[in-house]
Amino acid sequence: MASALVDQFAIVLFIGLLIWAALNDFKTYLIPNSVSFSVALLYPAHVLASAAAVDWLGAVIVVGAVLAAGFAMFTMRWAGGGDVKLLAAVSLWAGPNQILALVLLTTVAGGLLAVLTGSHLRYLRPWPSGALAPDEAQAIKLRTSVPYGIAIALGGMWLAGQMIVH
Repeated sequence: MASALVDQFAIVLFIGLLIWAALNDFKTYLIPNSVSFSVALLYPAHVLASAAAVDWLGAVIVVGAVLAAGFAMFTMRWAGGGDVKLLAAVSLWAGPNQILALVLLTTVAGGLLAVLTGSHLRYLRPWPSGALAPDEAQAIKLRTSVPYGIAIALGGMWLAGQMIVH
């Protein structure tokens, strides 16, 4: 019984960290390293306390693949470093059984977010702050960027919901 409570507590902390990442990305276009590292460091508590068997070795392999793909995307400037680190940390929780669903949901959420960012609704948002851009060219780039940490957080929250239900 105590291990079930520890697992539920770890999952709730996981959700809280995802919310924190999404809010930070919304406001500043930055996801603190401490959030991604905390998500990853919380995972062993879930592995040890989970009532169901957790394929932690498969999860580590998944993280390696996500980091490799993310690094490639980062070098091509298709993804930010914080997004890559957060997605890798969340993919640890997804493991091999849920990684495809996580990527699909994150992609759909990111697509919807991109549509909103590209629409006239972008003028209603309070971000990005002018302080984030050193010049007008960077400010224009920020205004058209997508805070993808929000999409990653939504995918991670779906994953957490699956863990709570099952």
